[in-house]
Amino acid sequence: MKTAKVKVPSFAAFQDRCPLDNTSQFPGATAGAFLKLATLWQADIFIAWLFLTAVNLCFHRLIPLDETRYASVAWEMRIRHDFLVPHLNGVPYHHKPPLLFWIDNLGWTLFGVNEIWLLLVSPLCALASLYAIRYLSGQLWPGNYDAMRKAPWLLLGSLIWGTYLNGSMFDMLLGLCVLLALTGLVKSAKRLTWRHWAPYALGCGLGLLAKGPVVLLHILPPFLLGMLWSETARKNPAKWYLQGGAALTAGLLIGLAWAVPAALCAGDAFGGTLLWHQTADRVVNSFAHRRPLWWYLEWAPVILFPWCFWPRCWQAVCRRELFRDPAVRFCAIWFFAGIIGFSAISGKQVHYLLPLMPALALLMSRALTARAPADLRIGDFLPFIVICLTGILLLALPAIPGLKLYNWVLNRKLWWPLLILATGIAGILLKTKTRRLTPYSLSVSVVVLLASSLAGFFSSTGNAFHLNDAAAQLQKYLKAGEAIAWVGDYDGQFLFLLRLKEPMPVLQYSEIRQWLTDHPKGHLISLNAAPMPLGKKLKMKIDYIQPYREEWLIVQSL
Repeated sequence: MKTAKVKVPSFAAFQDRCPLDNTSQFPGATAGAFLKLATLWQADIFIAWLFLTAVNLCFHRLIPLDETRYASVAWEMRIRHDFLVPHLNGVPYHHKPPLLFWIDNLGWTLFGVNEIWLLLVSPLCALASLYAIRYLSGQLWPGNYDAMRKAPWLLLGSLIWGTYLNGSMFDMLLGLCVLLALTGLVKSAKRLTWRHWAPYALGCGLGLLAKGPVVLLHILPPFLLGMLWSETARKNPAKWYLQGGAALTAGLLIGLAWAVPAALCAGDAFGGTLLWHQTADRVVNSFAHRRPLWWYLEWAPVILFPWCFWPRCWQAVCRRELFRDPAVRFCAIWFFAGIIGFSAISGKQVHYLLPLMPALALLMSRALTARAPADLRIGDFLPFIVICLTGILLLALPAIPGLKLYNWVLNRKLWWPLLILATGIAGILLKTKTRRLTPYSLSVSVVVLLASSLAGFFSSTGNAFHLNDAAAQLQKYLKAGEAIAWVGDYDGQFLFLLRLKEPMPVLQYSEIRQWLTDHPKGHLISLNAAPMPLGKKLKMKIDYIQPYREEWLIVQSL
């Protein structure tokens, strides 16, 4: 029996206009306009995003260390009225560029200084990314409405992307910049005009301001390997690389427009650390998150969940004829070149891969629309079985002897693993009844899994992963005119939460006695692996204590 060949669209046949402009099949201009608006809006993806974001705002507070540190940098930028050089506790902060801190301050200017805005920036970037990937899918495969509809759902249903959607960090912002740049690259592959290269330059520049040169790992390979997927690049290589090089130069100039004045203002130490220590050292010999070359491969089941457990998906993606489509090759270059690049870098974290997940979602959206939906198979139940096993494991972990468990596992709320288990069972029963499996059911299950885990985790940890209760107690001391100081390494945990106008005093252990002599009513803040005072010789009493991740935060005085 012969297998019918899949006819793939030519990349050269792309149209500049959005394929949603075709409404001739509907009677009347009003009906056509309504359908166009409804299709562009895709309300279901907005509702899913809104559900996740609402759960986040109900349970999530700024998490130490990272989120409280970034909030403090943004706050110090505001109180110092210095939007050029970020500072943390009075010291120039060279670890990250300023775009996120600028956005934080813009929101505070519009809505007042508050914590909610900080927790909304990343979800808003994620929402923009969901609609941006839909638009990019329309540019890659004009007229393929099924792929356009699936792409945002496949992205939102990817576990790590949804997990970090609500984090007050840089990666969602960087991912949006990457989508902007590569949308410009795709449009440039249709017609080599400066107007189309402008988004590529802007995305590059904003990406540099969002998280530094790492943006180049995402946007350079599809451009440099343009002749593998773009007929325009093959026919006009000189013009392609000349115009693209000019766009890259423009993007670099956007980044340098901040970096050079900031280095001149803060001094050579800031510039050298920013441009060399934070980039070259992370690549060759990372001072943080150092992992082996194969680390991402070890984490592949988590990074690619639930799609790696869905055999039908991999069967669709691995078909050889699919890669005759130049747009598929574009997505593959974007994803796999990024994976190779990040694997070669010494410092590795799962969330570093977030800007690559749209490439995988686009690739799957095209693969899963190449054939008509098939009847349900045994392998289609596997993702839901894994969800069930996750709930059972979370339920049973404390009963397994000899395991060293995190406190939040020991204190987990029982409804959390039970809800995860119910989500998996519901998926199995629903698919058994309908006899078909689509990506939407998997994505919805992951959204429910993420929402229940978000609520369950923060409900189980109490105040161990936020410092709002401690900040309220410290605020009472400050209002009473009593001094406070931090003992040990300080990461700006309280600068924003206490709305401090001056840097927090930071003491080494040898300085404690003198500081207490100068401030007899003062309070010392420290972190300790056990709930006990700093030293028995000082005879200090504990004024306040709370869990701090897997340690203890202790406030004490004489």
